[in-house]
Amino acid sequence: MSEQTSASRLWQVPDGDLAAIGLVREERLRIAYAEMLEFVGESEQRGLGKSLGFKDNAAFLSDTLRISAREAKQRIDHAAATMASSSLTGVPQPPPQAATGEALSAGDINAEHVHAITTTMQACPAEIPVEQREADERILVELARQAGPEAVRKAGRRLRAIWEQETAPPEDKDREQAHPLRRLDITRRKDGSIRFSGELDAETAEELDGLLGPLAKPHRNPETGEHDTRSPAERAGDALAEIIGLAARCDELSTQGGERAVMIVSVTLAELENRARHAFLDIPGISSVDGLRRLACESKVVPAIFGNNAAPLYVGDASRFATPAQRRYLAARDGGCAFPGCTRGPKWTTPHHVVSWSVDKRTDADNLVLLCAKHHRVIHHTSWEVRMNGHLPDFIPPPWIDQERRPMRNLAHTTPPRYQQAA
Repeated sequence: MSEQTSASRLWQVPDGDLAAIGLVREERLRIAYAEMLEFVGESEQRGLGKSLGFKDNAAFLSDTLRISAREAKQRIDHAAATMASSSLTGVPQPPPQAATGEALSAGDINAEHVHAITTTMQACPAEIPVEQREADERILVELARQAGPEAVRKAGRRLRAIWEQETAPPEDKDREQAHPLRRLDITRRKDGSIRFSGELDAETAEELDGLLGPLAKPHRNPETGEHDTRSPAERAGDALAEIIGLAARCDELSTQGGERAVMIVSVTLAELENRARHAFLDIPGISSVDGLRRLACESKVVPAIFGNNAAPLYVGDASRFATPAQRRYLAARDGGCAFPGCTRGPKWTTPHHVVSWSVDKRTDADNLVLLCAKHHRVIHHTSWEVRMNGHLPDFIPPPWIDQERRPMRNLAHTTPPRYQQAA
């Protein structure tokens, strides 16, 4: 069915075609925004607002287009950054962010992406060479082609930190390494409780984040099955209390190897012989074999076979679970969730078997890929596919996203090449 399908007939369109229509219309919106920025840039260069009696061009845009003053100012900034202008001789002058403008005009990125990239590049220190500035912009643009604005903002924050490090005086770098910023202000209350605030250097903050992450996750009430009602701040507070308690018993402090919950799937020998698949689905929240496979990826699976008198006949090894060494390798290889555009770090991920473990019983690094909970569900329950290309994972989008189904890789964890060399 043609993409020109009227709204009154969209209910007749198959799901895949409807998704494709949404993508085409989103592309039109992006191209239309680029065309609007061309107009805004030309009107700004002419001083159109003042020539028509307005205070300035922002006031003209706000009043004429019926948009907020903030939106008018933002469009002016976007146009100045991404759209070519003309010199006094009429020769077009390239914009500061030519790659961003080209991607917008092609319909590859949207206004939010433009704002994220523009905000980042405006903070680029003057000491950064033009070639490096342009290369860093292209990194953000390529990420924007596969990820949302938040991922671009996160990458932008990482770039700004690198720029600050590159342009900081040598003495400041030495001082920061020798005396990292760590401060803790404690206010003691009469009842013995405390209130505190403070600061930590980046390295220590990352270490604390790694400890809080697993301990601050929401947990269901084991007795009632109810969801965790604690706020994120309360969960973090409970996690910190647990860390303090562990530190107080340092000889009992355990090292987390990345292992998650144990899932025991139990069947009698008769059920196993009769291939009673429903026995594997008698798990709360699991209604399909696909759902069981996804849960099994996140758990240590110990098959237990019982005789008629409930005597254990065989208890297998948890051989399908990635070892701590494999997780460290995957964290270095994938950088976190490997799904295109995802910014989740390694501690938020689960190793997923590219070829199902039930097919070939293979748990080696070249058959594993790190996925966060969200994208783990996407791979198990949508038309997205993942396959290994040598030692690296490729993600294959559904045909309604890309009819050619060209492989994609995540760029969100990519470090600019020059920083890799310097590392």
